[in-house]
Amino acid sequence: MRARERHLIDSADFSAVTEQNVIEIVRRGCLEDPYRPALIIEDGLTITRKELLDRCQRFAGYLRGKVGTQERVVVMLDNRVEFMIALFGIMANRGILVSIAPTAQEHDAGHILRDSEPVLAIVGEPQLELMGKLKETAPSLKEIVVVRGEEPRGLEAYEQAAEPFDFAEVECDREDVITVYYTSGTTGAPKGCMLHHGWWLRVVDVDLRLFRRGWQDRQLCCLPFYYADPAIQLITSLASRGTMVAMRRFSVSRFWDVVTQYDATEILSIASIPALLLKGDPGPKERDHRIRLAIHAGLPKELHGEMVERFGFHWLDQYGSTEGGVMSRVPLHLADELVGSGCIGVEPPSMEVRVADDHDEEVPLGEAGEALIKGPDIYVGYLGRPEVTAEANRNGWYHSGDLVRRDERGLLYFVGRKKEIIRRSGENISAAEVEQVLRGHPQIVEAAVIPVPDTLRGEEVKAYVQLKPDSAMTPEDIVAYCREKLAPYKVPRFIELHPEDFERTPSMRVQKQPLRAREDQRKGAWDRESGTWG
Repeated sequence: MRARERHLIDSADFSAVTEQNVIEIVRRGCLEDPYRPALIIEDGLTITRKELLDRCQRFAGYLRGKVGTQERVVVMLDNRVEFMIALFGIMANRGILVSIAPTAQEHDAGHILRDSEPVLAIVGEPQLELMGKLKETAPSLKEIVVVRGEEPRGLEAYEQAAEPFDFAEVECDREDVITVYYTSGTTGAPKGCMLHHGWWLRVVDVDLRLFRRGWQDRQLCCLPFYYADPAIQLITSLASRGTMVAMRRFSVSRFWDVVTQYDATEILSIASIPALLLKGDPGPKERDHRIRLAIHAGLPKELHGEMVERFGFHWLDQYGSTEGGVMSRVPLHLADELVGSGCIGVEPPSMEVRVADDHDEEVPLGEAGEALIKGPDIYVGYLGRPEVTAEANRNGWYHSGDLVRRDERGLLYFVGRKKEIIRRSGENISAAEVEQVLRGHPQIVEAAVIPVPDTLRGEEVKAYVQLKPDSAMTPEDIVAYCREKLAPYKVPRFIELHPEDFERTPSMRVQKQPLRAREDQRKGAWDRESGTWG
């Protein structure tokens, strides 16, 4: 058996990040290069490290006495600099930021508010009315802080109301929980995933050791700030003297303009972003840039080669989660070889992935099994759900719910979600595989595949498909395309056209729970076998 592949790293754990908490990284990064931009927004707004530190310390001063150790603060903001100011201000007070999507409504925002029991909320003006209404059902919530006016001065009224809290005097504990992100599973209400300083330090350290960066690097952030990823990018930039360039929201039409105007050197991408970029009109800016590489979670292997050829840089597939952080990534030295392979790489140093059966026993090489995760500084647990945490971490391993396989070189490949395997006539069908094929068609923007109960075959395959606005593609065309790419038993029987974008989880995956909740999955869908609409 040949030796297992690994990342070519000769540095020790926590050699890129020697600090004991995130506030130490922020303070050092801002003081050592104070006039270099920390963050540039796509419309030209620039905040230097000096101004970022000053505003963070001032807002942290306002929060002193209002937010106690390990008390929670919900933050519900669009992509504004004040999100990051709030994050570091809360963190300095040993509080916990609880992230809520700025587009959340009464049901989902209300669940997070009641579940997390915050003492304070920080919202934008568009979210104020909703938060005011929800405050009546949240007895723990004492105050609503409103971000108003011109950026980055949206918190200035609060910043001027107290003495600054010098970050040199902050006494954070490495084990302090500092963020909670609500993750949606296949069943039940979203759970609050608690992350401590150690989680953040490890993710930043691993990222900087896997891909070295310096003052000349600019990471492009095209994701919502309420995800963990943008904060990781900013902290990584501060730790390496780089700059983060942020879009207000992802846009195909503006993407390459932002890349070229602000000299981005790296892209972090998730979900359908690459497929959407490929569907955009080609232009010279796609190649006239300084991008060195992109990191993406869940690359569509059918499109991978086209992405590299068209855009002129490598896209490295990465496997991660809120709970586990970075769990595997394609090594840089194997990037050429693994284009289009569907490989998600190998574990970073100190991280272990066991491919296991339902009894947590390791499966033979090449067979699919659940990815069990073990490593230092993974998530603390689920807020207020010790029994769920214990079940997820049974036998000393975090059970990801993801199916993967490992080849003889030790390389990992994503198969699908354990609870998203469709069992049709004794055959196991990966919903992720069918979705990947569908997304590979130039007229298909997004797809979601779920099982439909069937008395004859146990389950049938149903695909919800979002087409491009000008597409004339029919269900018959979709089935014909799938027949060219998939084994006959994997071809969807039911096709339902989805006119708008799907609801999304915090990690930009399609939220399938509302789709599964429909009582009659045949109604409104085209049936391949009968050739009729239900």
